[in-house]
Amino acid sequence: MAKSGSVKEEFFSCGKRRAVAARKIEGSNPSLRSMKYKFTSKDGYDFGWPGLKARAYSDKEDFARASIAVFEAEKHGKVLTKTSDRIYYIIDGSGTFEIDGNKIHVEKTDAIIVPKNTPYDYWADKGKKLNLFLVHTPSFDEKGEVK
Repeated sequence: MAKSGSVKEEFFSCGKRRAVAARKIEGSNPSLRSMKYKFTSKDGYDFGWPGLKARAYSDKEDFARASIAVFEAEKHGKVLTKTSDRIYYIIDGSGTFEIDGNKIHVEKTDAIIVPKNTPYDYWADKGKKLNLFLVHTPSFDEKGEVK
């Protein structure tokens, strides 16, 4: 039998507090209970321009705090966003990101963070394509794009 204040008693007490806290968190935001958690390719829509093909998996209507897309790009084009930070994961290929005047070579499994209000561009190495996974946080908003 464990004495009062023992490590064993503290462990169980702590576990109960965590369980109570978790229940409070689960019930604290009703909008998250109806939120869609999984997005597939068929949920999204295609977009792009010369040198870039993309598929948005989600947008601000799905979740205001983040949106996701995948890209197949030869080139992107210089842009600055006033509304969201961007996180790129290089799925395949190699190329260059130019962020605020700094050229950064990227390749498969690299990740790039572009803070909002920072001009940037990217392009694939000659004769190649970059396959990218992108997270906007908060969600993409076309009104915040400056080209």
